[in-house]
Amino acid sequence: MKCFIIFTFLTSLNVLAQTGIVNYGQIESFGMGVPIGPDFKTMLVFDKDNSLYVMKKDSLEGGNIWEQKSYRTGDGRGFSITVATNPEGFQYYYKPKENILYSRDSGFRYVKDNDIDIPWKITEETKKIGTYEVQKATAHFRGRDYTAWFTSEIPLPYGPWKLVGLPGLILEAYDTNKEIYWYFKNIEYPTKHTHLLKPVDNPNASWVTNEEQKEFLINAFINARYGGRMIAENIGASSSSSKVKKTEGYIEVYEIEE
Repeated sequence: MKCFIIFTFLTSLNVLAQTGIVNYGQIESFGMGVPIGPDFKTMLVFDKDNSLYVMKKDSLEGGNIWEQKSYRTGDGRGFSITVATNPEGFQYYYKPKENILYSRDSGFRYVKDNDIDIPWKITEETKKIGTYEVQKATAHFRGRDYTAWFTSEIPLPYGPWKLVGLPGLILEAYDTNKEIYWYFKNIEYPTKHTHLLKPVDNPNASWVTNEEQKEFLINAFINARYGGRMIAENIGASSSSSKVKKTEGYIEVYEIEE
C-alpha cells in the first residue's frame, strides 16, 4: 500500500510538471445583456510555475480580422461592433509565486499588475465540463460579478484573462448576463508545444502600473464619449447628459464622474 501511495504521488507530480494548453471561446457582448457578440478563439498555456493567456491574435483566428459587425438582441436593440485581431494579440502572463501579471493589454500598453487579489467564494455546487468535474466559485473583480468553474483535478491557479487564484484550473467563466463569457473547447495536457509558454515581450524600457492603465482606460472612454457627443450635435441628435458613467466597452469596468 505504501508503495502504491508513493507511486501515485510521484505520478501526480510528474503530470503537474508538464505543460498544458486550454482552448476557449471568448464572447464579448458589452452592454447587450446577452451573449451574442463576437466569439474569439483564445488560448491558455500553462505549467506549474506560470501561465500565458492569449486572445485576439491573428494566428488563432486563421488570419487578420478587421470588420464591422451588427448584432441585435431579442428585445430589438441593435449594436454595431468593430471586430479586430492583430499579429501579437493581447497577452497575459501570470507568475503565481510573485502574484504578478504582465500583460500586453488594451491600447497595446505593457502593464505590470501587482493588484491581482480576487476575493473568490467557493461554493459546493459542481457540474461536468468535458471529462472534468468542476466546482463553482464567485467573486467581484474590476467592476464585474464573475462566476467561475474550476477543476481540482488540475490543481493550478490559472484561468482565462486575469481570472486567477483558485485552487484549480478554470474551464469556464462569465459575468452577469454573460456580457463577457469564456467557455471550454478542449484541453491538451500534457502538450509537446512547450515553446508557446513564454513571457510577454515588452519592447519598452518600463511597464505601466495597473493604476496608470486604469487612468488611461477612463480617459480613452471620456474622449470617445465626447467625440460621440460632437457627432450627435452635428447631426442634430440628442446625447446623454448624465455625469456618472462606467467605462463600458472594456472587460474592466470603472465608474467615472465628471
